[in-house]
Amino acid sequence: MNIEGTEQSEFRSGWPIVLSAAAGSGLGVSALLTYTAGLFVKGLENELGLSRTEFGLGVFGATLSVALAGIFVGRLVDREGPRRAAGFGALFLALGFVAMATLVRSPIGYVAGMLMTGLLASGSSPVPYARAVSHAFARRRGLALGLMQMGIGISAALVPPGLGLTIALYGWRAGYAALACIALLGLLPALLGLPRNATRQDAPREGRAPIAKSREFWLMLTGFATMALAFAGMLPHFVPMLIDLGVSPLRASVLAGLIGISVIVVRAVVGWLADLVHAPWIAAFTCLICAAGCLILSLGGAAAAPIGAISLGAAMGAEADLVGFLVARYFPLMSYGRIYALQYAAFMTAAGTGPLWVGAVADATGGYREALLISAALLTLAIVPFLLLPKYSRQVEPRKVKID
Repeated sequence: MNIEGTEQSEFRSGWPIVLSAAAGSGLGVSALLTYTAGLFVKGLENELGLSRTEFGLGVFGATLSVALAGIFVGRLVDREGPRRAAGFGALFLALGFVAMATLVRSPIGYVAGMLMTGLLASGSSPVPYARAVSHAFARRRGLALGLMQMGIGISAALVPPGLGLTIALYGWRAGYAALACIALLGLLPALLGLPRNATRQDAPREGRAPIAKSREFWLMLTGFATMALAFAGMLPHFVPMLIDLGVSPLRASVLAGLIGISVIVVRAVVGWLADLVHAPWIAAFTCLICAAGCLILSLGGAAAAPIGAISLGAAMGAEADLVGFLVARYFPLMSYGRIYALQYAAFMTAAGTGPLWVGAVADATGGYREALLISAALLTLAIVPFLLLPKYSRQVEPRKVKID
């Protein structure tokens, strides 16, 4: 089918890709692993003697392996198209959760299982889905990417409460088994909704920087990585933090669902704004919001949990949207998968380091207040590279793109 370079015709013809990408992202490793890891802490702690530092190490191993494997996935997607990478990623994610449910018997086994799950399931990350959407949209790319990323937010809002109830009733192994069933559903949008083709011969080379070694590349990488290092560690520790403050595990899982709701709203708003406003300014403003949320949570305790959840969701929602959008603005679309994967790898590495340092600080200090203060300071530093990013042209010529 042909997609004209107008807003109306883009969404009329491209909505199946956006819908499939949203569903696939929401059923992928970024949603099902990142937003649910904290729900398993108490069960793993009681049965295996898992410490908070070991828990953080497991999350770090998973995110680092997703990041490193994602570089290969990005090159594969540019060469062969998004469908194959996304399909294999969904399958291996389900198998990884099965292994976590049946094979983990020690803290070492937990860390190894998390690492292997992230490594094999990297294809279910947003990399192939963001490429498909970015190649299908030009004028309203920001909104399309925002709608795609809403899939992760919906998953983050709906899965934790139900999964928390499953774990409370049947144990943490049953929780991983439930995640395996959910992940298997990701095969449907990957295989049925994504285009087969590897490249778009008539896709324009938008943006100003031809190679990844440009100033724009490194400013983006520094800003998003610092932002992720600051707030991402709080995501898996959010439930344990509330439990330590006296909140029941079930209530904590419900409050964690507010993060997902915030992600849903922010991704739609940020995606819409990115088509109208200089996107790095949006990233800088989001850093301020999240920093304020961390400060309020550190001072207000459990009573401030809703504010903390909303601010963390805002940071996650804005960052995921803006990475994909800015790659398409500053770099050639023909290299989108490779460059997005490099940016995503840096983001995931920093995000994976977050739970590790937050867990270590919590173990050393007996709480999360100091970690929240450090997060607020890092978020303030992340503003600087965003403000240094140059202006880009928002003018996009009408075009026709053929999708197989």
